Amino acid sequence: MRIEGNGLSYSTIHSQLPPVWQGDNLREQIMQANQSGNRKIIVLDDDPTGVQTVHNIDVLTKWDKALLREAFNNPETVFYILTNTRGVEASEAERINREIARHVQEVADETGKGFVFVSRSDSTLRGYYPLEIDVLSSEIHRLTGKAYDGHLLVPAFFEGGRVTYQNTHFLLEGDTLIPVHQTEFAQDKVFGYEHGDLTEWVAEKTEGRIQPEDCTVITLEQLRRGPAAVEEILLRVEGNVPVIINCMSYEDLDVLSVALLQAEKQGKRFIFRTGASFVKSYGGIGHLDYLPRERLTAKGQESRGGLVVVGSYVQKTTRQLVQLLSGTDIFPLEMEVGRILQPRERVGELGRLISEANQRLAQGQNVAVYSSRKLVAAGNKAENLKISQAVSAALVEIVRSLQVIPKFIIAKGGITASDVATKGLNIRKARVLGQVSAGVPVWLTGEEAKFSGVPYIVFPGNVGDDRTLLETVRKIDGQLIE
Repeated sequence: MRIEGNGLSYSTIHSQLPPVWQGDNLREQIMQANQSGNRKIIVLDDDPTGVQTVHNIDVLTKWDKALLREAFNNPETVFYILTNTRGVEASEAERINREIARHVQEVADETGKGFVFVSRSDSTLRGYYPLEIDVLSSEIHRLTGKAYDGHLLVPAFFEGGRVTYQNTHFLLEGDTLIPVHQTEFAQDKVFGYEHGDLTEWVAEKTEGRIQPEDCTVITLEQLRRGPAAVEEILLRVEGNVPVIINCMSYEDLDVLSVALLQAEKQGKRFIFRTGASFVKSYGGIGHLDYLPRERLTAKGQESRGGLVVVGSYVQKTTRQLVQLLSGTDIFPLEMEVGRILQPRERVGELGRLISEANQRLAQGQNVAVYSSRKLVAAGNKAENLKISQAVSAALVEIVRSLQVIPKFIIAKGGITASDVATKGLNIRKARVLGQVSAGVPVWLTGEEAKFSGVPYIVFPGNVGDDRTLLETVRKIDGQLIE
């Protein structure tokens, strides 16, 4: 079914669907199965926002074998590797995925533990699909001789209002389900697309190599008949075909996860391309309340200001930035992108921003450093990527040049957050504490970081309403009643 128009009513659809499957403690069953399975769920995250549904696990920003051995030997079933491939060219994304697959397989062989790859990407369908799934699949086959039976497409992200119904992926705004191909995200200069029906999206992204009829579909009705019905479908999947998962709740994903574990016990092999919600279910990770204020400020730095770095250009980010600047006394530092792109003016512009940021933070004032909001675009994908990389590199240089430890750091936008983490703060491994609000994760920087022990809030560009960024800063400063 092809869904067009201005959207559907979520409440109307919800009322017409069969009830969710009422299994007995499915998440607990999943957790116990994972703990006894002697394997790791390794989430390759193409930007640092993918930990927005999990807590008390590690995220690695490097994938050398020494760091991977630590992760394999830790008790947690799940760990993340930040690849940041959405911020690089396709050839580099291929190299990164191939290298990670090789290193992971070598460490798995050493430790005698199994693993499964989850390629976590954007819940609004931006990113290198099918490239990343193709590369991981081919490299593992080359190294082991084993092939995958299917790759599951599960872009759902419930905390951010992303659900899949009748094969079409939607963004929920209020009570309205808007097909993602009708949103601004589908117009992305690098990863744009025309179809929200996932079977047609697959055909579009594979340039016809895979046709809509080649996809296996698991419907909501099938999920809501329970794990046995879904397992039956999964056992028939072969040839690494795309498996489209319709789902509208965590109960749906828990049914899927139980069915997957059962099918995997019978020898089926799957790889995954997903949004953030799938990992919470498949990893058997329970609920955690939003982090309280006292866990959002670095100990010993309470008198300093906090830093907000904004690089994302999506309209939601701009609206959130406007609310932040008008609703607090945060000091605004606008980085003129036009000057940053001119080599002769770049040094002076960065010097101005760095000096002001250090001074204000030392005085205890929060600072917002943000790229000028007029989007500078080129005529092709490669040039647009270079522009975004130049902007991100400038924001990174500002963070790297700070002499004052901020009491908190917020990075807005996936590419920005990744570059600030790895290049600005030199994070090698961080602990995911949880979330400050729906879909907004908080890392605690490691000992090796430029600023250790500082809460690092990874704020996706496409998450929250217009006031969420404002409310986050107010919460940290004690101006918001929890």
